[in-house]
Amino acid sequence: MKRYLYILLAAIVALTACDTDNNDGNIDIDVDVDTDTITYVIGMAVPETTERGAQIYIVEPYIDVNGTRYDDAKVYLEYHKEGDEANIVRVNEYTHSESDNEILFTLENLMPATSYVGYIYLDGTPKYRCEKSKPFTFVTKEHIPTCEITCSSSVEAQGLKATLSLTDVDYLVDGEHVDIATVRVEYARQTSEPAEWTAIEVSGEQFVDRKEDIAIPAEGGDYLEENRNYIYRVTIVPANMGLETLTTDERSFKTAYAEVTAEISTPRLMLSSDSLTIEVESADVYYDGVYIAAYHYCDYYIYMREAGSKTWSDKMKAEPTINNGMRLTISTENLEKGASYDFAGAVVAGAAQKVCLSNIAYTTIPADETPIEPEPPVGGSSDTTTIAGTWHLTKWRDAEPSFEVYLSISEDGVVTLWQKLTSREWELYYSTVTFDNNTLWGEYTDGTSWGASYCVTIDGDTMEWIATADSTDISVYTRATLPDGLPTAESLATRTSGSERFL
Repeated sequence: MKRYLYILLAAIVALTACDTDNNDGNIDIDVDVDTDTITYVIGMAVPETTERGAQIYIVEPYIDVNGTRYDDAKVYLEYHKEGDEANIVRVNEYTHSESDNEILFTLENLMPATSYVGYIYLDGTPKYRCEKSKPFTFVTKEHIPTCEITCSSSVEAQGLKATLSLTDVDYLVDGEHVDIATVRVEYARQTSEPAEWTAIEVSGEQFVDRKEDIAIPAEGGDYLEENRNYIYRVTIVPANMGLETLTTDERSFKTAYAEVTAEISTPRLMLSSDSLTIEVESADVYYDGVYIAAYHYCDYYIYMREAGSKTWSDKMKAEPTINNGMRLTISTENLEKGASYDFAGAVVAGAAQKVCLSNIAYTTIPADETPIEPEPPVGGSSDTTTIAGTWHLTKWRDAEPSFEVYLSISEDGVVTLWQKLTSREWELYYSTVTFDNNTLWGEYTDGTSWGASYCVTIDGDTMEWIATADSTDISVYTRATLPDGLPTAESLATRTSGSERFL
């Protein structure tokens, strides 16, 4: 409305002025042609500009002949960039605007942030001559580039970690691709409190194919929490520092329950006159394949049942040990004398509280007060004088063994075995043997037979055993002094069903 009033006022001024040198922006020329008085009325132009175009509003010009409006005159506009008068553009077409007496020239394909000079022409030829307005100027607006980003994403979430797949990653300026400096992924727990974002930055060079898989968390970062809602957003930083950094809207994903696995040592059972100690050397728990020494969803237990039962009757909380194991001592008062019991180490881990059990160890509670650490065999029934002595295993199956084995062989057919196969502690076993025609086989004092018989040859301080059923099972022993600290006796009742014996 202000523009219309302004143009109307200008037109009124043009109609009332007749002096061609009054510099009021109108062309008012009086010409006496055959006694006619002719006036050219051209109002002031009002421009409205965009980045690449302009609209020029003027009150519709006309020629006044003796006080009568002459409507056959042609109206057109010419313009050029300021300082470039050699390249003039003419516009013949115009439209009538909302105002009945106002016309509109629409200019296109202009340059942004550029000054232009224009003229309005009123042409009454052939009867009347053509006149133009005084120059008017207009400046197009500065071009503000349209910046936008594209980024499609999907999340494959586990319990403690996730993989964020980004595709169609691009930064566009006026629809054209520009180089990317960095892509920043931020994620946070979805809570009602302000989000605490964790950021992962990836070089834009990794997005040459406009896609990339990003591990959450980054190496060394804090793991996610199980069964939780998370939000994330992606920020793209263009290489051109003059362009703005843009961020996607917030998106969401939810973690699952972690897949829990565990490696738990078979319990070692140590029975005394009034108590039983169950010790598990190590219990390593993995969440989605990741080992975490101290996870807040992890408890240690000892499971117990009567031997032969299919269900565990008791679950007892155990104390963790410094070597990532567990230990529990219970009284034997409530255990039945002469009865056998199974024991397993257990971890209850993860948000889903999954139970992982070790191999089973068993023991029998003595039926009377006889000592639980029996003496070794008094003697055997074979003459083993030729191989008697203390021996150290120095080669097994053509290689230096990764474990420790010592033997003590008496002259009357008793073999004492000390071994460290999978345990950090020495294990002690007694056997009586038969030695006949250089072939040796035996039976442990708990009634278990050796796993093989052996053909034995001796050469000075070296003794070689070859399993009769497997010629590749060759053990080489060297005479040695027994090391300090070897146990001298061990209760048969404390042996575990999962223990592997070297012989």
